[in-house]
Amino acid sequence: MSHRHISCHLATAIILLGGTAAMKAQEQPAAIELVSDSMIVTIQPATGAWSLTDRRSGGSWPSTGTAAIGSATAFAGGFSQSVLAHDAQGRLSGVTLSKKNGVSAGITLVDGGRTAVFSYDGDELKSGFRIFGDALQISDTDTGCVVVPCREGLLFPADSGVSFKRTFGTSDYEGCHMNMMGFVKKGSALIMDWDDAYVFPELQSTQPQTGEVKQRLNCDVVMRNSARSIRLTPLGNGDWNSIAENYRRIAEHKGLAVTMGEKARRNPHAALLGGAANVKLWTCLARRMNENSTAEESVKVRWSFDEAAQIAEHIRNDLQIEKCLFIIGGWTEGGYDCRHPDALPANPECGGNAALADAVSRIQSLGYVAAFHDNYQDMYADAPSWNPAMLEKDAAGNVIKGGRWLGGRAYMVCAPKQVELAARPQNLPAVQKLFGPWCYFIDTTYAVGPRECKDPAHPLDRNSDIAWKQKLSDFSRETFGLFGSECGREWALPHSDWFEGLVGVSGRYFHNLVPEKLGAEVIPFWEMVYHDCQIAHGKYGYSADMAAEYVAHHALCARTLHYHSMPDHLYWKAEHQARTIDFVPSVDQFKADGDRAFTISYSWQADGSDANNWRAFVHFVAGPNILFQNDHELSPATSTWQPGQVIKAGPFRVEIPESVKADSVKVYAGLFSLKDVSARAKLSKSDSQNRVLLGTLALKPELAFTPGDVDKDLCHATYTRSDKGWADGMHAMDVFIKNTQELLGPLNEATTHLRLTKFEYLSPDRLLKRAVYGTGDAQVTVVVNTSKQNQTVASLYGGDVVLPTWGVLVEAPRFTGFYASRWGGRDYPDQALFCIHAADGQTLTKARKLRIFHGFGAPDISWRGQALNVPREAVVDLK
Repeated sequence: MSHRHISCHLATAIILLGGTAAMKAQEQPAAIELVSDSMIVTIQPATGAWSLTDRRSGGSWPSTGTAAIGSATAFAGGFSQSVLAHDAQGRLSGVTLSKKNGVSAGITLVDGGRTAVFSYDGDELKSGFRIFGDALQISDTDTGCVVVPCREGLLFPADSGVSFKRTFGTSDYEGCHMNMMGFVKKGSALIMDWDDAYVFPELQSTQPQTGEVKQRLNCDVVMRNSARSIRLTPLGNGDWNSIAENYRRIAEHKGLAVTMGEKARRNPHAALLGGAANVKLWTCLARRMNENSTAEESVKVRWSFDEAAQIAEHIRNDLQIEKCLFIIGGWTEGGYDCRHPDALPANPECGGNAALADAVSRIQSLGYVAAFHDNYQDMYADAPSWNPAMLEKDAAGNVIKGGRWLGGRAYMVCAPKQVELAARPQNLPAVQKLFGPWCYFIDTTYAVGPRECKDPAHPLDRNSDIAWKQKLSDFSRETFGLFGSECGREWALPHSDWFEGLVGVSGRYFHNLVPEKLGAEVIPFWEMVYHDCQIAHGKYGYSADMAAEYVAHHALCARTLHYHSMPDHLYWKAEHQARTIDFVPSVDQFKADGDRAFTISYSWQADGSDANNWRAFVHFVAGPNILFQNDHELSPATSTWQPGQVIKAGPFRVEIPESVKADSVKVYAGLFSLKDVSARAKLSKSDSQNRVLLGTLALKPELAFTPGDVDKDLCHATYTRSDKGWADGMHAMDVFIKNTQELLGPLNEATTHLRLTKFEYLSPDRLLKRAVYGTGDAQVTVVVNTSKQNQTVASLYGGDVVLPTWGVLVEAPRFTGFYASRWGGRDYPDQALFCIHAADGQTLTKARKLRIFHGFGAPDISWRGQALNVPREAVVDLK
């Protein structure tokens, strides 16, 4: 044995026994080195202190000195024996340190020396122990970061200036959604990964008050119950991209990275999900019960089953959306979140079994995938199958309560019983036979963290809970063909086809977690590892007129949107949808009159005309509330306004009510009907409430009006615009669906079988971002501007492109799309949305025929020097 592997102060012979060498305490060497091409791990066998040096980058973990093998009273006093292990070539590959109390700790090199496995054993460790808190430390002077795979992903810079402490438990709600974390320090990258659900990484940021270091990130890993091993893989020089690439290799070795190509070969309907919009009617029947599920509080039919089919037909035929995952919720006997686990018959309020079967047939005849929303975790006391014996219990035998939902108080069904209930003849098998949807969605299965049950009739730990949920997924998938559930975890990838809630929640990046409070940045890390393995969407409803950032996030992730705020019934028929009117209001003059009154006048720029006579409204708004108003007549009448005309209104004296305590208010203006005050004109710069932001009125410390940065404030409502575009005159929901799906659908379809191979920041402030999917001829690039200033980027098809706030540029071999202020040498002062497809099977660089979609803004566009005018949509034969 060479001196480089063992440094020993004692001239002691070591006897090899079957590939191992045992040494007693008095024979312990001062240090043992495990060496591979990737790393050197140095261990002090008497204490277990260790360090890891990345041979390719020179980086060390910890940066200086050594780290403890673990933190627990069971490790106190050091180790009495060392056992060495060798690989097939006779090279030293591992060491196990043991104590007389039966506790042991070991480090072994595996995977050709690429990975160091830290393993532990002993009854005294069952209560838990900590590791790596002194090893995985990164300071602001290290220019490093930590990557946490929570939903899409979080990047924690070590110089954020924010202190926090948070546990990212394995598969917990907004915990680690992959069993890994990544670390970068002084350019050296490292992966930590594990298998057991009782691993709880705890990330902490502190800000020392003295010394050179101003901030320190450290990861302390809590190991509980059955958690006994964890792995470290040094990567050499690298960043989040190399972490993702190398973790993908680990995931493939674990059998997790089952691709969409493989899933489509298993079931051809999976191919229909690539590029598909996610449209969900959450509560066809919304029945609200009291806490104990004994009394009905309200009942509302939001959509009949026939109306559900008509909505799908409207989206396909009127909006010309070709691919859609169409989900029906609230179809069960009691309605949404009621009387589970008893689903059948389909509720009569919405039409019953026959109407639901007809709806599914009609939806799937469109080429859409129909899916049903169901639930087997929650059980309600008024369910015919109510059975407390199936519920989770605590150690005292008490049943575990769940949330308070529409059906009343839910109780948590133990995972093996969920499978038993779903597999009953009257449940999933009967649903498939009666209705035949191609896909099934079982709520909460992947979202809720791993569970425990103390009922001796069906005991459950966190690991077996996951195993039973995989069985539930497999049974559902075998029954219907495709399967999905809420949020998503990597262990579910081989057992499902679709996640709902991974990409975002309610128009935000997260549900409860606030990245800014942790000094974190959201990055599309999931897509860097698994984009080609699963269809993924966000979940829950959100406001379309606040969704531009959300759309940009989905573009960066190359994912389609979830449309979960669908209006009731046949919404597009419910009201007349007026065309966009090119009247633009602004504040002409403002003067404070004391501290509770002011005079104000307005200008209206007419860039078009309209035959109707409208009245002006001016609302002073804080949050969702109108605090006071300045509605007024307009003269001359709006029916006489002509393009190019400027109309003045005012001045008006406005008094601020004493009840108003806000520090400032937003000022919105618009037009409403003299005959119907609820009817508003759709103005070219209005939001989804048909109002135009004029600016901000400060009420404290003194009255002052600031004209709104219209582009900045309107950008949130960007995709509800239809001025001069395809969906002009349509319902606001249809405008939003059409605009966003035209951009995101082709992007997702082009990247369904690609992984995000490179994510980078293009600006020093890290607000201009680029994601590259795939390599070579199939490469797809997305650039998103998340800053408050316009940003210029070079493009393949449009030259220098100017992106406004939340601007998006997509470039694929046969598709390009943009929301921009400049593209193709042409300026768009009010921004524009265009999507361009090669319509002849060629790449865009060679295409002689294009299909061009125009969403909003000026309808003029240039392609290869040819000026084109596309008011709505056109198929263009190029010269």
